[in-house]
Parts: sequence; structure tokens; C-alpha cells
Amino acid sequence: MTAGALSGIRVLELSRYIAAPYCGKALGEMGADVIKIEEPERGDPMRYWQSGDRDHSPQFAIYNRTKRGITLDLKRPEATEVFLKLAESADVIVENFRPEVMGRLGIGWDVLRLGNPRLIYCSISGFGSDGPLSDRPAYDTVISAMGGLFSQIIDPQHPYPVGPALSDLLAGTHATQGILAALFARERSGLGQYIDASMLRSTIGFLAEPTSSFLDQGEITLNNTRQRRAQAYGLVASDDLPFVIHLSVPDKFWIAVTNVLGRPELRTDPRFVSRDDRHNNYAELDAIFKEIALTRTRVEWFDLLAEADVPHGPIHGIESLFSDPQVGRLRMVHEIEMPGEQRPLRQVGPPVAMDGTPLRVHPPAPTHGQHTAEVLREAGYTDSDILRLRESGVI
Repeated sequence: MTAGALSGIRVLELSRYIAAPYCGKALGEMGADVIKIEEPERGDPMRYWQSGDRDHSPQFAIYNRTKRGITLDLKRPEATEVFLKLAESADVIVENFRPEVMGRLGIGWDVLRLGNPRLIYCSISGFGSDGPLSDRPAYDTVISAMGGLFSQIIDPQHPYPVGPALSDLLAGTHATQGILAALFARERSGLGQYIDASMLRSTIGFLAEPTSSFLDQGEITLNNTRQRRAQAYGLVASDDLPFVIHLSVPDKFWIAVTNVLGRPELRTDPRFVSRDDRHNNYAELDAIFKEIALTRTRVEWFDLLAEADVPHGPIHGIESLFSDPQVGRLRMVHEIEMPGEQRPLRQVGPPVAMDGTPLRVHPPAPTHGQHTAEVLREAGYTDSDILRLRESGVI
């Protein structure tokens, strides 16, 4: 098999839930040896979410594939010694504790960098490494709300949490980006560095367009601003199947869609003549489009829209997503053999494809503590050492 782009890179991941595990998964898919460290008693709580007929949940399985798993009770002094020994040969550490927790455990950045100057240390927190809220608990819903993301998705006057866990996933994605950049920089400098990848920073940075519009122009964007500006419309066909069209800037799409809809006179309607007119009278045009959409099936509309080269697409539910021929061509559904289980685990593949250093989906997420002895032996511990650590509750 072709080696992954990060083959030879070792990552220690101290994580729970989503943000850091998603980062570790991404690094593992690229070929890194990712070692997930969990506390001995139960481990990551996500193991036990809605597990169905598996030993651990599909949520845990997708966020923790491509990793090895060990247990280590970091509250015990002897566990600190074990971790420091593992960190000496690590390239990257990813953790998502509250700030200062690692320092209190004696394994913070200031300590680890002394033993391994090449180490890249990535802290994923809710609010960041300092500030008035830095030590508060943070979950995705809190950060998505506070970071402005919800204001661009829902009506703030009728608030409700939405999914998926966008701020968690954004933090994990941006942490991965920072780690890759730090690994590249280390090739030139020989030194590692500290990465502060907070969920709040990641969420605000993701909202590049609305934040820039406000900071530079004073414009306050709402949950329907983007649709009006992009001239995007959500419609339902006569067979109750939903779809979208996106007209954007080129007038050719506006001309084409009015022809497809059989309403060329809309082009001379004073409300819709220019793009600014259509932006300012979005609700009126949206109502016209919605009424016309009900006169044909979705397939019929798609044939006409495709022939006219108008950007369009179905609004898929997860249940219909993988039956789409274009999605099928991406070959994103993978079957992973599970030791001791009758049927393979079906999961979605990595979000990018690389032909020179292909990404992987194996091995499956580890069972709790599955590789503890293996990893400790690699670090120089004997079987008697491992037995002693296990009997004392350190691992």
C-alpha cells in the first residue's frame, strides 16, 4: 500500500467528544500514527451514545477511526511519567481540555517543549487560552450561538439549536490546518510550536463574509442575507421534492431561468430588472418562483434547467444522499471489516482525495484501551512494568 502523506508522524491525542477527535481522525487518514489516550474507567463518553448493535456508537466510530487506543489515568503521578516518556518521541500533541488543565497535570506546553523541542502542541478549547471566559465549559451549541453562526442560519427572534456540530467540526478542521502548517515550518526551523485552535476563534474566522461586511461597511447580515445576495432560491416541485437554484452574478443565468420558467416578461418587470432590484425585492421574486415550481416534477425541472445551464440541485436528506449518481461517483462509502463482528462497518470516507498519498479509513476505532500494552512496549516498558501499571490503576 502507498504510504500516507503523514506516514512516520506520531500524534498523541487526549480527547473527548468531537473537536479534537475529528482533528486526530484527519491526521490518521493522512497516515499519521495517532494514539488516542482515554481514562481507564470508561473512556470517551461518546463511545456509548446510541450505539445500536455495535460495541461503540457510530459517532465514536467515525471520529476515532485510523487510531490506536490506550488508557492512562493522568491524575496519577506515575501516569504523568508515562505520558512524558511517550511525548519525548511524539511529533504532535492534540488535546481539548480546558486551558490550564494540562499545566495542572504537569504535562503542559512549557514542560513538554523542554523535553522535545520539535513537538507541535495543539490546544483545542472552547473560548481560547485566555480571557474572561477561558475557563468556562463550552459545547458546540454555546459557541455556535456566541460566535455569530446561528445568527446567519436561524431567526434570532425564534431561537433553536441546529446541527450538525458545526463549531466543533470547524475547530477540528482548523486545528488540522494549523498542525499541517506547523509540520511544514518545522522542516525549515527544526522547532515545534504551540497552536491555539479555539472553537470561538474558528467559528468567527469561518464567518469571513458577514464579519467583513460588518467591520468594513457596518452592514448587519441576517439569516436571509446570503440568499438575497447570491440570488439563491429554495423551491418545491409538484411531486413535493425540494430543490435549489442559484443565479449568482452573471445575467445569463437570470435570462436562462426566466426562459425555463416560461416567464421572460419578468426581465422587464421594474422590480426585477437589475441584480440590485432582484436583491431588494427578493421575497416577491421568491414567491413567483415557488408558485411556478409547483407546475412540474423535480425531474422535469432538472431536465430543463440542465439544458439551459442554470445552477441547480436537489435538497437531499441523508436517506437520499447516497443514491445520487454524482455522490456515488465520489466513492465515499467505505466498508470496514470489524474483528469479531458479522457485518462490516459502513462509513463515509475522507473529505478530500489524494492520488499520490491516498487517505485511509483503516483501522476502525479502537476498543477501550486496545493498544495500551503495544504502545507501552514500543516506549520501552516491559511486560512486568505494564502489569504493575495496570494493577495500580494507572492504565
